[in-house]
Amino acid sequence: MIKKTVCSLALVAAAVLCVQSAMAQNYLTTPAKRSIQEYGPFTKSQTRNSSSVPASGKCGNPAASCLFYGGDFVNNPVGPPSLPNGLSNETTTFITGSPYGGAVWVPFTVSAGHTWTVTGLFSNDQSTYGVLDQAPNVPTSAAYWAISQGILPGIPGTTIASGTAAATSTPTGRSAFGLQEFTVQVSGLSVTLTAGEYWMVVVPMCTNTGDPYCSERFFLSDVEYVNRLPKNAYGPLAPQDASFFDSPFFFTTFDPTNGPLGATFGNGGDAFSAGVLGTKFPPI
Repeated sequence: MIKKTVCSLALVAAAVLCVQSAMAQNYLTTPAKRSIQEYGPFTKSQTRNSSSVPASGKCGNPAASCLFYGGDFVNNPVGPPSLPNGLSNETTTFITGSPYGGAVWVPFTVSAGHTWTVTGLFSNDQSTYGVLDQAPNVPTSAAYWAISQGILPGIPGTTIASGTAAATSTPTGRSAFGLQEFTVQVSGLSVTLTAGEYWMVVVPMCTNTGDPYCSERFFLSDVEYVNRLPKNAYGPLAPQDASFFDSPFFFTTFDPTNGPLGATFGNGGDAFSAGVLGTKFPPI
């Protein structure tokens, strides 16, 4: 069984064991596993550990002007938050599909009276290696990104903008379930949004069949609003219990992530660690 979540308490061992054993089986048929650096390229600045919000008003990694950030993942199984988790957010040689294998659609709100110019998006994903398709000889791009409106259970809504783009993959310094968390970030966008509710995705891509690291897993980090804002949350309050999971690989069409019948089976899923970069008008 292939897991679509990693989660806390008794489920952790089963989820991580499943992920690790599945990957180990893939590696058994790989004659020579080369170094991760061959599948970067990652600069020194891209691979240093750093916090998600190094200065007020900035988020992402590399840090840029922040419009919205859902907050940092915290692995604290005894609470609060008491439901650390992660949900499949990936396109790899192991979790395949088009335009992605699995994606977590994260809601955010542009406040009334404001216009946002989105220049970048990012997601914080737990992964075994965090390697993306970036080498010059790899034809695919490193991440799929999109912004949509009007998503409802089973209904994909309307896509405002989307595409594939080169991305950075940078360790956050956080880890859980035997996985390390990476910020996967796309930049150079130019999308204008007026007031309203939107959903975003940034889905890591590692689809080079010649790269053994592309059988890795990515899980978008969950954050919990347990009597407080998640650490470093920024911008308009993230709509809770409004995220959706869509995956051709897991035969799922825009299922709610929260609740006992949701994609995370009641183990978290009310909000996720992702963000929007750019500028707004008026600036206050």
